[in-house]
Amino acid sequence: MSAKRIMIGGAIGHHPIGGSGNAWAFLQYILGFRALGFDTFYVEHLEAKSCWDDQWNVVPFVDSVNARYVAALAQRFGLEGTVALLDEESSAYVGLSHADVQRLARDADVFINMSGRFHVREVLAAARRRMYLDMDPGFTQIWQEQYDVDMNLRGHDVYVTVGPFLGTDKSPLPTGGVQWKHTLPPVVIEEWQTDVAAGSTYTTVADWRGYGAVEWQGVWYGQKAQEFARLIDVPSRVNVPMEICLAIHPDEADRAMLTEHGWRLSEPRARAATPDAYREYIWQSRGEFSAAKHGYVAGRTGWFSDRSACYLAAGRPVILQDTGFSQYLPAGRGLLAFDDPDRAIDAIRMVEADYAAHAAAARAIAREHFDARRVLPHLLELAGL
Repeated sequence: MSAKRIMIGGAIGHHPIGGSGNAWAFLQYILGFRALGFDTFYVEHLEAKSCWDDQWNVVPFVDSVNARYVAALAQRFGLEGTVALLDEESSAYVGLSHADVQRLARDADVFINMSGRFHVREVLAAARRRMYLDMDPGFTQIWQEQYDVDMNLRGHDVYVTVGPFLGTDKSPLPTGGVQWKHTLPPVVIEEWQTDVAAGSTYTTVADWRGYGAVEWQGVWYGQKAQEFARLIDVPSRVNVPMEICLAIHPDEADRAMLTEHGWRLSEPRARAATPDAYREYIWQSRGEFSAAKHGYVAGRTGWFSDRSACYLAAGRPVILQDTGFSQYLPAGRGLLAFDDPDRAIDAIRMVEADYAAHAAAARAIAREHFDARRVLPHLLELAGL
């Protein structure tokens, strides 16, 4: 690999309240590339309407919880001098300035634009190579092709998605006119290894409604709420507690439905307030049990969650609704896939029958398939470096 400097564009600052699972999705790349010895910079710009206080009221950039969150995260992980949160409306910034970012981009061997969130054309143009890294396979392409929404696909040299089957005959979803290469989400193993004893409760972290359903060729592709509804009776049929750290509106009627059927609910404001709190939540879990977005299930892109990779790396078995990932990952021990409630319950019972073996297998799967030391060099190869 000839690359020396990497610049990553993302959306950490866009989710400052209970959004540290989102932050880890970007930190895996930032910390992973740094551990491999690359000069790594993270950049993000923030529009005025997304600058909030602690109660979601719009405030000036300099007074926002977004700015405080990114500054605290940079300090926590020793990223000072390598992170920029830029105000779109003024010259205000956290970390690196607008001018710093422009200057550093000129020496970037590749700009990795995660979900196309970075739009500053002069910065993108300054880098030697530009990679679009799609983190929402199927939805990105449907928004672009069906709804004519500009997903910022234009102007990149290489296009990579975490949907291994997108653009193949295994998935019915569109490509947005792009030839996609494929990767898995990385996890920095050392950040997730733990001696903390596993807890008693299977957990996951979820957004209930997300951004709604989308349609492609007469088929609607929905969110997690639709799939969790199919699993509503699972807690009453197993002997272990089931919990969702759930982003859901306080007035949402489904809250009562979930609790009435035995699901425990916890608050992202507490459990995912910081990257450390999010990691502790996973460490204290027995394993992950989760539905996937209906769009991922019906779209069969093979998507696998970066969150689930963290559970695996922590030695917490993962029981996850199948999106096609069972066709390329060793599902059956440590990682179990299901398609319906009965198979989900069988999977829980299998793990409980030999928990130690499943926990060891979870760690092994993380090392073999998701270790950033494997995934990130491959990503640079896809970039042509």
